[in-house]
Amino acid sequence: MADPEIPRDELQATLRARTEVGRELEPHLIDTFLDRIERSIDARADARIDARLRAHGASRAPQPERGGPAASTVALALGSMAFGVGATGAASAFGDVMGFLAAAVVWGAIAVINVAHALRR
Repeated sequence: MADPEIPRDELQATLRARTEVGRELEPHLIDTFLDRIERSIDARADARIDARLRAHGASRAPQPERGGPAASTVALALGSMAFGVGATGAASAFGDVMGFLAAAVVWGAIAVINVAHALRR
């Protein structure tokens, strides 16, 4: 279980960094800190629930991981589909066999990029 306490100096450091990072990175900095607070609250709640269950001789079933796909994964998937459809339409101008080969190369490159992204995660 993660450490449920967030030191006060971490809040102060986040506030100082907020003034230094600029407007573009400020939301990311704040979201990261708020995620840390949320995990801390969840850890405290889990500890209380586990203590109560142990007191009654019961245990909790494992919880599935929360969250869906990352925004970068969704953006890559949607961008890949849009680019692939557009490239397939453009490749059809080459004719039957050449258009098919051009589209196959484009979709192959898109597949390699998406697999590399998935393996990197």
